[in-house]
Amino acid sequence: MRTTERGVLVGVVVTVAAVLRAGFVSVARVHVPLRADAGEYAQYAKNLCMHGTYSVSAAVPPVPDSFRSPGYPLFLALCRWLGGDGNWQLLATALQVLLGTLTVLLVYRLARTVLEFWPALVATALCALSPHLVVGCEYLLTECVTTFVVVAALWLVSGASSRARLVAAAAVCGFAVLCNEVLVFLPLAIAWPMLRTGRGRALLFTLAAFAPFAIWCVRNRVQPLERTGSERAIASISHGSYPGMVFRDPRCFGYPYLEDPEQPAFGASWESLREVLGRRVAADPWRYFVWYGCEKPVWLWGWRLVQGDDVLVYQVLDSPYEQQAMMRATHTVMRWLHVPVMVLAALGALGAALLHRRHRSWQLQVLGLVAILGTLAYLPVIPDPRYMHAFRPALFVLAAAAGAAFVARWRARADRPPPSPTTAPRSARDCHPLELADTSV
Repeated sequence: MRTTERGVLVGVVVTVAAVLRAGFVSVARVHVPLRADAGEYAQYAKNLCMHGTYSVSAAVPPVPDSFRSPGYPLFLALCRWLGGDGNWQLLATALQVLLGTLTVLLVYRLARTVLEFWPALVATALCALSPHLVVGCEYLLTECVTTFVVVAALWLVSGASSRARLVAAAAVCGFAVLCNEVLVFLPLAIAWPMLRTGRGRALLFTLAAFAPFAIWCVRNRVQPLERTGSERAIASISHGSYPGMVFRDPRCFGYPYLEDPEQPAFGASWESLREVLGRRVAADPWRYFVWYGCEKPVWLWGWRLVQGDDVLVYQVLDSPYEQQAMMRATHTVMRWLHVPVMVLAALGALGAALLHRRHRSWQLQVLGLVAILGTLAYLPVIPDPRYMHAFRPALFVLAAAAGAAFVARWRARADRPPPSPTTAPRSARDCHPLELADTSV
């Protein structure tokens, strides 16, 4: 296939991504958009613009805190500064549609570093059609921006042939950590496979990627804070400790901590967390082993949000997924494809993470480590698929890689001539399941 024909196909997929995202945002209306997490992010942005203080407090002057990661509030503060009090939400949503569309384009460029054209196009199409990623553009929550930043960092580092691009990749990766401090593992997941390209490159990337987070930590140490991120971490771990996300009443599914009489003390300090959770685990260790070791990973890679409605975080009025036939069809297709795609992604992640040093696709190993470590990072908290949004594009690439590897193996076996007595069989050590053919553009 010619390069121009490939460009047309990629352009069609990216255009579809833009239409889906713009269509959802233009029609859907979030019921009380600035509530819960979104309201706190908006308050941070307001305090940054009006007082120059990073704080969620409504007091004047606000008292600094570090309760939430600063990346997304900085994005909203920029929108507020550019759009003013009356238009900043509209501007933020429009920019998120743009970033969501660019994410799809970058997924293609990222996939082409490790895959041939057709598997890369499949991964791009999955990213374009994913309802989880489409609806993320509407909410004033971290997922859309964080997903773009993570994909941008992975794409930049995958083709970092110069020191300037390597530093740019590290800077973007560092901002991803500021968008969500759970992503603190991301620089290490990238740097470890990068070691095969040179220790100096890996060290430079690691130091540059951790610099923004180090500055954030210094800021939190040198001034008194009203609330800290560790308080939110403790509460989040306690909220995710309930097996099946039920305490007693199934009607409180997803919010079991609301009926737990030991809350909020349970999630108020590390001491209380250890005491209460330790006592409950000791009373039924097998149930908690299954919950943390088996059920939570599956829930995180699932379809339906734990705290939400299907793929919607907050209630939406006039959802295009209910009213428009085309969007309803994409939702149905992706819903039916979800399980096989995630199974392929799991196989691809495990296979890529175990790539030997002699294999050239260190970028594929990065994706595998990101998927695995990202899952492990969210095991302590509520196993909501919403938290995997930033890794979902990587999962699509891994699924396409695994699918392409299986197809290549099947074709090779079908085309293999009968063995002759003089032909020595190829050793299994000479190939890897995810080692693919030429990936030139």
